[in-house]
Amino acid sequence: MGTRPPRKAPGNRVVRRRLDATSVIELPREPKHPSVPNATTHAKRFVAGVTLLIVIGGLLLMMPFASATHTRTPAIDAFFTAISSISVTGLSTVNTATHWSFWGQLIILVLVQLGGFGFMVGASLVLVVIGRGLSLRDTLMMQDGSPTMSLHDVTTLTGRIIRFILISEGIGAILLFTWYIRHYSLPDAIWNSIFLAVCAFCHAGFDLHTHTSSLQGMNDIPVVIVTVGALIQLGALSYMVLSDVWTKRAWRPLRLDSKLVLITNGIMIVLASVLFIVVEWNASLSPVETEWKPLAAVFQAIAARTAGLSSVDFSQAHTSTLFLWVAVMMVGGAAGSTAGGVKLATVAVLFLAVISTLRGQEDAQAFGRRLSPALIYRAMSVFALFLTVHFILSLGLAITEDTFNSASFSFTSLMFETMSGLTTTGLSTGITPDLSIPGKLILYLAMFMGRLGPITAAYALQRRQKPARYRFPEAHIRIG
Repeated sequence: MGTRPPRKAPGNRVVRRRLDATSVIELPREPKHPSVPNATTHAKRFVAGVTLLIVIGGLLLMMPFASATHTRTPAIDAFFTAISSISVTGLSTVNTATHWSFWGQLIILVLVQLGGFGFMVGASLVLVVIGRGLSLRDTLMMQDGSPTMSLHDVTTLTGRIIRFILISEGIGAILLFTWYIRHYSLPDAIWNSIFLAVCAFCHAGFDLHTHTSSLQGMNDIPVVIVTVGALIQLGALSYMVLSDVWTKRAWRPLRLDSKLVLITNGIMIVLASVLFIVVEWNASLSPVETEWKPLAAVFQAIAARTAGLSSVDFSQAHTSTLFLWVAVMMVGGAAGSTAGGVKLATVAVLFLAVISTLRGQEDAQAFGRRLSPALIYRAMSVFALFLTVHFILSLGLAITEDTFNSASFSFTSLMFETMSGLTTTGLSTGITPDLSIPGKLILYLAMFMGRLGPITAAYALQRRQKPARYRFPEAHIRIG
């Protein structure tokens, strides 16, 4: 039998073509695939975008049309308001209701909304990526305790977060409108409702009330206090936690992260409310009627989590309350939320590590899960870096205001103001407009670092973590 000729595979055919001496064969180029930025690029673009929005917002607020008097706003005040808006802080060197025109207020609201959108969406994506130690190459792969997500899934997640924000703010604005329409004209009622709802959800302490500062004098109006408090909580707990609760609808199947956030959040609200009502009953709560004091105390405990809105005058608060509120503001909300601070889960991880050490356990544990030492080290690093930055900024503010400006501000007030800026809270004892220009620049830095610092620190620590190829011998150090 003769041998069969080898079967030609479709890709192995030889094509012979007679060419002229001047003929040129042009090989087909590889089709271009859209490149997907890795996590580093995403973080850099996020920081660059925030910086660009601050510059644009500051320049717009300097324009005469942005002020109520149609005069140019000084650059120090315009850029302070811009960075306070985009960082969703709420500290202000001028009165938002009287200094700015409608267009100036609209610019502030747009910056606040972009800050809330950008941070909740951008930080959520970055946190999910770095939380799993994944890279982004030709396809963005993300994992959140569930099957890996593709680019389409990421786009879907982003859309869901944006819808969550808009629906929450829309419902809040409608509820607030039911009260404002009884005391304001229709255009003012609509504008005030939208402005307050957006600022409450995004945790920016701006308001448009001309007769009161923030929400002072409104403690006996439950529809306002409860609605604003609910919006603050929705913004502080993050879409990821609330989505987990909505999907599982039971305690046991919730992710460990969600459980720690919810437990820590509840403990913080209860403790802060009780301590506030005990200490401030005859101080900052004295103008409030007795039956409304518990609601006012709970609202302060909720709003202190980087919201910046208050229904009492913190300039009348005891020093002990201000010192306690420095710690409450530092905790903040959940990771990936509109809140600032070191985040609820970070505090929970550190607490679990301390409890495990006191019990003599080798590993930190919670709900049948073990926390890795690397996670605990990162939590300790973020906490320590935050405290260090606050110490340095508070010292700088004390030097600018006490040494060179000879102002009569107490050091507790300066610490409070610095922590309010660093945690993007926006609460104030009323000294912000009276700070010197160097002092305002320090708060500039505090707000910028506070908005981007924790996520940047967590990302940097995650990226620097590498598996060790060798281990040194243990050494015993005397402590305590």
